[in-house]
Parts: sequence; structure tokens; C-alpha cells
Amino acid sequence: MAVRKKVLIVDDDEQTRKIIQKVLKRLDEVDFLEAGNGSEAIQMANDEQPDLILMDVVMPGMDGYEACRKIKNDPKMKSAIVIFMTSLTMDEIDDKIIQARGDDLLRKPLDASELYFRVKNYLTLVKHNKDEIRVRESLDLIEWCNLYNDERTINLGRGFLYQSHSKSLCNKNQRIPLMKQEMLLLEALINHKNKVLYYEELLDVIATHNETTMANIRTLVKLLRRKTYKELIRTLPSVGYQLVI
Repeated sequence: MAVRKKVLIVDDDEQTRKIIQKVLKRLDEVDFLEAGNGSEAIQMANDEQPDLILMDVVMPGMDGYEACRKIKNDPKMKSAIVIFMTSLTMDEIDDKIIQARGDDLLRKPLDASELYFRVKNYLTLVKHNKDEIRVRESLDLIEWCNLYNDERTINLGRGFLYQSHSKSLCNKNQRIPLMKQEMLLLEALINHKNKVLYYEELLDVIATHNETTMANIRTLVKLLRRKTYKELIRTLPSVGYQLVI
């Protein structure tokens, strides 16, 4: 019998929590938990050990950043995946999402399709028992080996592959979900691998609703390095970035 997964929804707006549950109700074997602020989230995470937490950033009292830091610093809870939700611009959140050790970010107003598939993809990475791990890894190993024979797959080194047709990043037997802006940045760097992309060029590629700045680009580079490895993307101070393969 499959072990049920737990998703904790943290938002001070009750209606938002209900809408999120409605979007995610199609997920199989998932139980939903709710918290209205950061303090409740920490207590709920400690009591219930959720697999994934959808964390609003701006809440009365303890905000989402502090709640995430406390959860990630607790050995009992640190394995939980934390996805921030916010309507703040990239300038306003910038390095905070990295410092809080969050795993990903969804922009508000939430896109129902993106929310569903992002959560679904992360939950597939959750492993509950050794039998499930062995079965999953055996199947994925076959798919993993076949990837190397696909001309649409780019080998980024250290076991990381990028599949251009499905726009997905993989590492061994795991798929690594990317935000839209992370994917756009990675694709731009891949298309100009081993060449320098100037800051202005990157801004043109990533720009959305005129919100993107160099601070945003730096944050996205840090997120990609954390999801892959530091040496993959080289910084050329005052010039730009270069994908080194």
C-alpha cells in the first residue's frame, strides 16, 4: 500500500488555502494540512511531518522566511520541501529565498496549472520506503540510460542532463523542477554554451512585466547553482555569465 503524502498549506487568507486545496485535490494519496501564519506552520510541521509545504511569504507575526528557516534548521523537519508563494517582485525577495533555504517559488496570483504540476513533480521525488525506492530507481535507470542516446539531451556534467524537448532538468534518477525564469536562463546559457552572455542580453531573455533587474539575474543564477553545481555557471564580474561545459 502506498504511503500517503502530506502537503501543508500556509497562508493567512483562508480562501486562498481552500482554492489551493481545490486545485490540488486531483493528486493521489495526498492529505492536506492548513496553517494561518508562520508560528502555526512550525507547530504543524513539527506535529505532522509534511512532505511539502506551500508557504506564503507575507503574513502577520512571523513571516514565511522566518518560518522556513526554523523548519529547515530543525533536523526533524528539514527534509520537508518548502515552496514560497508571493506577489512580491523579484527585487523585493531577491536573496531572501536563498537565505531562508526555500526550495522553490510560485508567483501570486497563482496559476492553477503551474501550481498543480509543480507540487506533483516535487511529490514524485519524495521517497517513503526502501521497496518504493528500489522499484523507482530500477525504472528510472532504464530511462536515464536512454537519455544519453537522445540528441535533444544536453549533458551538463556531474550527472546533470537537460532535455530540450521537455524542458526538464534531471540528475541521475531525479527530475529537478525549475521555475519558468530559471528555465529561460538555463536555456539561454545552454544555447550559448562556453560563450559569455552579457548582462543586457540576459535581461532581454528573462524580462517579464519589466520587473527583472540584475539582482533578479543574480538570484536566478544562485538558484541554478544550488540545483546543479557552482562551477557550471561562471561569473565574469561587470560583464556577464558563461555556462562552462
